[in-house]
Amino acid sequence: MKYTEIKQILDLKPLNKSIDDNAFITHFLQNPNSKNRINEIAKTIIAERSESIEKIIKDIEWDIPFPFPENTNFSFIDLFAGIGGFRMALQNLGGKCVFSSEIDNSVKVTYEKNYGEFPFGDIKEFTGPNVSDDLLNKLIPDHNVLAAGFPCQPFSLAGVSARISLGQEHGFLDKIKGNLFFDIARIVSIKQPEVIFLENVKNFHNHDEGNTFRTVKTTIEGLGYKLFSAIINSEQLVPQSRRRFYMIGIRNDLLIRGDYTFPEFNGEPLKLRDFLEPNVPDIYTISDKLWTGHKNRTQRNIERGTGFTAHVADLDKPSKTLVARYGKDGKECLIPQDGQNPRKLTPRECARLQGFPEEFTLPVSRAAAYHQFGNSVSVPVIQAIAENFINYLIE
Repeated sequence: MKYTEIKQILDLKPLNKSIDDNAFITHFLQNPNSKNRINEIAKTIIAERSESIEKIIKDIEWDIPFPFPENTNFSFIDLFAGIGGFRMALQNLGGKCVFSSEIDNSVKVTYEKNYGEFPFGDIKEFTGPNVSDDLLNKLIPDHNVLAAGFPCQPFSLAGVSARISLGQEHGFLDKIKGNLFFDIARIVSIKQPEVIFLENVKNFHNHDEGNTFRTVKTTIEGLGYKLFSAIINSEQLVPQSRRRFYMIGIRNDLLIRGDYTFPEFNGEPLKLRDFLEPNVPDIYTISDKLWTGHKNRTQRNIERGTGFTAHVADLDKPSKTLVARYGKDGKECLIPQDGQNPRKLTPRECARLQGFPEEFTLPVSRAAAYHQFGNSVSVPVIQAIAENFINYLIE
């Protein structure tokens, strides 16, 4: 039976009934033979909607863009999953996702359209103080790799500046987003995966005079791992200059070959022009008012020596870093046009800037697409780093 048919039978509509009910069901469909608390709950939910569980799960045809690989050689969980940049990369290497979590409902819809799974919501539902270690162990399946691009706003230069100006806490003192690392640490302490794979903004390394990173390093190494880290730019793999801070924790009992080393990327940065669509509708051309405002603010900020500036992109170089707010005014990457104001990138071009394949199903809303791709990881960078540690462990 096709997955799209199963969705109709089980009423798996986005935002319909309980999102977590949908998460329980789709996690079960992806891993029906796993013995964990998730599948026990899922079977109860399915039984309320259909009388033929066995028929439903027998030989599912995954008619989605990116089903899990037929032959898998490791398992992983996808925390703060976004639109699945980690999942895409790890599946490409033969990984099987056994658990996903993402709090943004519109992002969950994009994730399900591409991978056939609704992520669970707030990770604290699994790691909160009311969840015992025993229950957490039963809810989250065993896995080889824990992957997490945990929220970066509390640590980014722009995010810290904005929070300070508003009198708000930043870093780990931000109790909503900043301390989510400790939820990751709790899962690690109980599940003990072979590898921890984390991504954050470049400034994470220096945030709070280095105290934030020292806390992470001390915590992870106190759980029985050695932590390796690097700042890597994506510009040799995607047409975007995107410097991000990557952390790899390898369990101590596996460090028989010495230290892990990150891959090195050589060669010329990719050119933005090679990834642009040939014919773009006028809706992406910015208005006279917006373009005039960009030019005026840019001139003022140049004279003051501070602030953001907006220029048309050099198409023979990578773009500037794509950000979640890009859809607001496009100033981070404006494409020059002959005889017209510059234009924004299209959602498909944003997908290309992050290394997503052409088959990736985009969000219906342009605003959602800009936000989701701006928050994503760069898939080819994640894949290259993961391939390195997989080879390390295999050898």
